[in-house]
Amino acid sequence: MIRAHYLLPVLLGLLLVAGCSQHAVRPSNAEASSLHQWVDGELAPWVASQLGQHPRFRGEPVIIVRFDGDDIQPDIDGLTRRIRDQLMDSMLNTPGVNVPWQPQQPAQQHHRRLDQMQCGRLRDASYYIGIEITRTTTAQFRVSVRALDVQAGEWVSGFSRNWSGSLTSAELRALQERRTDESLRGLRVLPFSTGQTDLAAAYLANNLSCLLRQQDVEDLKIRVESPVSAAKPLRSLLDLVGNNLSRYREVQVTDSDRQANYILRGEMHRIRPDLHQVWVVLQPKGSGMHLAGMDTATWLRVLPDGDRPASRSVAKPGRDVKPSIARMELVRRAGGEGNGAACGSGNCPVLEVDVEHADAVFVIAHGNRDGLSKLSGECLSADVTQTYPGRFRYRYPESRFTTSDWPTVYAIAVRGDMQQQVSRLMQDLPDACRPAGRGMTHAGSRDQWLDRLDGVIAANRDDTVWTARRLP
Repeated sequence: MIRAHYLLPVLLGLLLVAGCSQHAVRPSNAEASSLHQWVDGELAPWVASQLGQHPRFRGEPVIIVRFDGDDIQPDIDGLTRRIRDQLMDSMLNTPGVNVPWQPQQPAQQHHRRLDQMQCGRLRDASYYIGIEITRTTTAQFRVSVRALDVQAGEWVSGFSRNWSGSLTSAELRALQERRTDESLRGLRVLPFSTGQTDLAAAYLANNLSCLLRQQDVEDLKIRVESPVSAAKPLRSLLDLVGNNLSRYREVQVTDSDRQANYILRGEMHRIRPDLHQVWVVLQPKGSGMHLAGMDTATWLRVLPDGDRPASRSVAKPGRDVKPSIARMELVRRAGGEGNGAACGSGNCPVLEVDVEHADAVFVIAHGNRDGLSKLSGECLSADVTQTYPGRFRYRYPESRFTTSDWPTVYAIAVRGDMQQQVSRLMQDLPDACRPAGRGMTHAGSRDQWLDRLDGVIAANRDDTVWTARRLP
C-alpha cells in the first residue's frame, strides 16, 4: 500500500515524463496547419451549405460560440476565434444564412438618420453553432463542431463535424489567449452589469432604432415613461435609451404627454436573484397595444440590495457531496480583464481553477530550483465579474521559472474545517507573486512541509480533493 505522503512525489515524476513526451507531437512553426486546411477546405463549406440549404436552418439566425461540454462560454480563446472567423467568411457569402448583428465594440460615431443604420435581424439566435477544443489522451487535440437548437434545448441530430491532430506552435499559443467574447454581450450568457448601464442603453437603442427603420412610422414623438416605483437601474436605463434615440432627426423625445404620440416604457423581470431580463416596449399613446415587432430585450446582472460584490461564489451543498476540481488551465488574457495592474496591456498568463462544492481553494507551485511557493496569496485575482461561479483566477508569475525549471502546480479544494488547517500551512510558504526572494528551497524544510500537508489531506479525505499539472 502506497502511503499518502508518497503521492505528490510520484505524481511529479509522472508529470515530468509526460511533459517531455509531448514535444514530439507538436509541429514546428514552419509546418502547415492541418487544422486550418480542414476548416477552410471541409468544415466551412459544409457548415455554409447546411445553413444555406437545409429547410431547418435556412433564414434562421445563427451565432457561433465556444462550447465547453454542454455549456456556452462567455469567453473565447484565440484559436476558436480564428475558426469562427473562417466560418463567418463562408457563411456571410452564402445566400439564406442569417447572422444576427452582435456588436463586438461600440460604433465609432452615432448615426444621425435612421436610414444610415446598418441593421440585420436583431432577435436572439435560433441556433448556436458551437466550437469545442479539447486535448486527447495522446496529447493531440480534438475540434468538435455541433449545433444547438435554442428553443428545443437539444442538439441538432446529424449536425456534427470533428477533427483530431496536432496543433502548430502558433495555434497552441492562440489556444492559451483567452478574452471575454464581447460579441455575446447583452445575451443571457454574458449579461450587462449595473456598471454598464450606458452600454446596455446603447445596445437597446440601436436595436430599437433598427426596428423603427423597418416600420412605416412618421412623426415619431416619444415620451419615456419611467415610473418612480421602478428599480433604479431600469429608470437610469430608460432615460439613457431616450437620450440615444433623441439623436436621430426622425425621432423627437418629449417630456410632454400631450405632444407625445408614442410611449416608451421598460419592464424588468427577475430570473435569478442577480439576473434580470430587461424589455423596452414602444406603444402608440393610449392604445395599450404593443407596436408589432417593436419590443427588444437584453440581460442585466443586478446585485440584490445590500449585497456587495464578492470575489467568487462557490456552491455549498450537503456534506455528503465531496469537493471537486473540474478544470485547471493556464490561459492568457488581455490586460484589464480582472488580472491586476501587473499585467499591463499585453497578454497576461492566468491560471484558472474551476471548483464545485468547495469552501476554499489553495494553489502551490513546486519548481526544481525555485522550490515551493504559493499562488493563493497576492497572485489571487480580485476579479468580481461573477461570470463563472466557482472559478478562481491566479496571476501566474512565469518570470520566476525558466524552461529548465518548469514547475508543477497543485490545486487543493477543501471544505469545512480543512480551510483553517490548510490556511495555517500556507502561511509558511513564500508568495510566488512577490518579486523579492525565492520559494522554500531547503530540502529538509520542503519535505517536512509536504509531509504535514499530506497528513492533513489523508485525515480529511471526504473534505479534500487535489489535482496537479506541470506548466507550461
